[in-house]
Amino acid sequence: MNIDHVKALAAVVDEGTVEGGAFVLGVTPSAMSQRIRTLESRIGQVLIRRTNPITVTEAGEAVLKYAREIELLESETLDRLHGIDIDAPDGTGADSSTGARRREPTVLRIGVNADSLSTWFRPIFAEVAQWDDIVIRIEVADQDKALPLLTSGEVLGTITSAEVGGYGTQVQELGSMRYVAVAAKSLLNKHGVIADNHGVLAEVDLESLPMVNFGKDDDLQFTYLRRVGVQAIPPMSVVPSSWEFAAAVEAGVGWGLIPITQLGELSKDLVPLSSEPNIDVPLYWHHWNLASEKLGRLTEALHRVAAGMR
Repeated sequence: MNIDHVKALAAVVDEGTVEGGAFVLGVTPSAMSQRIRTLESRIGQVLIRRTNPITVTEAGEAVLKYAREIELLESETLDRLHGIDIDAPDGTGADSSTGARRREPTVLRIGVNADSLSTWFRPIFAEVAQWDDIVIRIEVADQDKALPLLTSGEVLGTITSAEVGGYGTQVQELGSMRYVAVAAKSLLNKHGVIADNHGVLAEVDLESLPMVNFGKDDDLQFTYLRRVGVQAIPPMSVVPSSWEFAAAVEAGVGWGLIPITQLGELSKDLVPLSSEPNIDVPLYWHHWNLASEKLGRLTEALHRVAAGMR
């Protein structure tokens, strides 16, 4: 496969249109279209769906993953060559103000679930701030739904609750994220449930007590309901943002499962719903099986900061 054609595929997927990809690569839209058609002809399969935005077919996923790997390895190879001969042309140009050669940072695309992003993951930003040769781009996905991002080549690594990985990937355990089922005392009192700071003092009718859910991909509240023997769906609000979800529960919109790392920053009027309100969600770091120093650096940082998950 011609590397320019492969990069063209990645660019149109990143930008969502042929015109956007052409602008990024500095070519005309017609040249961009020709590169992709030539690549499809060479492989003998359709690689993209010409929708708005552009998406990849199953065959396109394989080529996109290859494009991402090439992008990462090419960047690290140029870094090594730059260190061997500082005057060697590397295609990145020079800083017009100083005359010094300019190095483009490597893009590391990763998938992170919203609750991790809002809690234990945050120290990663301080780590990345020290890395002049790396920029990160984060895709937010529920921990149960994140693996397709890796399979499709959209990210080079993702945090997920799935223990088993796919072909060509490594899986490393990060730890478990503990969630606590809580409700505001005002909500409980409104529905005739007496509660103190330690919890409820009588049985709660979870079939009728309003609930807050994160979104269509979030099964955590339903998992808790099944665990306590409730099959019905209670009145449900949907708040698809981590801290806003917690704020809705805190305000009494409904009960919900909140990461234990968030509870310390919320109102003391939140009380557990039962004597065993906890659900532990194991998290794993899935990433491409590549000998990449930058990917390895990110992996080490994730393990360090994940120690504060609970």
